[in-house]
Amino acid sequence: MAGVRRAFLSASLGRYLVMAINLAATLILARLLTPADYGVSVLAGAVLAVAEAVRGLGGGTYLVQQADLTQDSIRSSFTVNLIVTALVTTGLMLLCGPLAHAFSAPAIAPYLRVSLLGYLAGPFVYPISALLSRRMAFGRLALVGVATALVNAAVSVVLAVRGFGTLSFAWAGAISTLASLPLYLAWWPDRSIFRPSLNAWRSVIAFGMFDSATAILSQLGEALPYLMLGRLLSPQALGLGQRAVLLCLFPERVILAGVGAVALPAFAQQIRDGFSLKQDYLRAITLITVAQWPALLLLIALAHPLVATLLGPQWHLAAPLVQILAAALLFSFPVSLHYPTLVAVGAIRFMPPVVVTQAIVSISILTVAAQHGLRAAALSMLLVVPFNGMLSLLLVRHFVRFSWREFAAAITQSALCAACSIVGPACVTHATMSLPGTFAAMALAAAGWAGGLVVTRHPMLQEIRRVARRLGRKKGLIL
Repeated sequence: MAGVRRAFLSASLGRYLVMAINLAATLILARLLTPADYGVSVLAGAVLAVAEAVRGLGGGTYLVQQADLTQDSIRSSFTVNLIVTALVTTGLMLLCGPLAHAFSAPAIAPYLRVSLLGYLAGPFVYPISALLSRRMAFGRLALVGVATALVNAAVSVVLAVRGFGTLSFAWAGAISTLASLPLYLAWWPDRSIFRPSLNAWRSVIAFGMFDSATAILSQLGEALPYLMLGRLLSPQALGLGQRAVLLCLFPERVILAGVGAVALPAFAQQIRDGFSLKQDYLRAITLITVAQWPALLLLIALAHPLVATLLGPQWHLAAPLVQILAAALLFSFPVSLHYPTLVAVGAIRFMPPVVVTQAIVSISILTVAAQHGLRAAALSMLLVVPFNGMLSLLLVRHFVRFSWREFAAAITQSALCAACSIVGPACVTHATMSLPGTFAAMALAAAGWAGGLVVTRHPMLQEIRRVARRLGRKKGLIL
């Protein structure tokens, strides 16, 4: 458990630094680019996300999950990934023009062509990343992530200043991905893993079919709403919606910064050692909700001043969308542990039908709602997100045997802490449109949250004290 905590802290620290860099870039880019520029990048990014999922046929998850990993397995995974990447790149090059025409956005074509330069580096980056993850070397992965984020932010801002518009994102993504390759190669000097081989292709494909299918369906579930909205609404509306989504996902990405990286190898190790995941899963739910729920409630209360401060006045129409989406995301907490849990217990084959069901329901509801505008589309998430969260929870519960009483106990303390955190901001709502009022609301929320931890004796308090003691010991050694 100590090793998992160290890995989680390393991964979290790296993700926090990356998010801080990205936030700084966002503050600048939101004032240099228009919502329509963001709308084009969202459409092209949705296409690229699906392309990344297709590459999962020989992706890194296989290398993390495999119990007995051999050199043939690693080489076969690389070779399959390389073949799939070449095929997908060729297909996208042929589709650039038709896609731009379909969405009446000519800028999509050059955006995709530039982005494919970075996409081609994937077969060399992902095996090393997966092998480092398997070894729980999250400190090294964090360094690569921070360096890549710095390059991405610097390139995008410089190009935006020079008038590249939406292509600023495409060039930044491609250059930063290529820049990460020498760093990965430095951390993994064994070049023999890139020797072409298909000796273990059956094993790779057998796992990759379900993993890639799940990833493709998941990405389609995320990408299709943007693609559909791109057809029904203007690029400006799409840009507003996407910025609102990113703001709402920010608390989740802060809180779960290290969870996504650590959960799969940690859960997989538990299974290999013959232990049940029930206690670890429920404890993870408890720790996630106690941090995520208060943050989302605070985002609802402070949506208007936060949008004005972070994005600028041209984005003010995004604030009401933020409030709606943040309320919906209160029900999203089971989704973050869905994938790593099912992969760890060897139930990856059950994910595609669940993801298909989620996607069909989500897109159907969103399609009907989007006919009535962007606000209606946002309101539809109050149905979609709870449905997806419950379906994920039911599938995990089938393999991780916990009772509903145990689950309720795992989230009750978190709900009380969230309630304590929002009392203060609710009392100063009239003042929160000002910057001093916003900071006062944040301070009151933090105080209420801390008080809630103490009163409920929440497990998060133990984690905070453990980290404080460890930092104290390290400081004592330094002094």
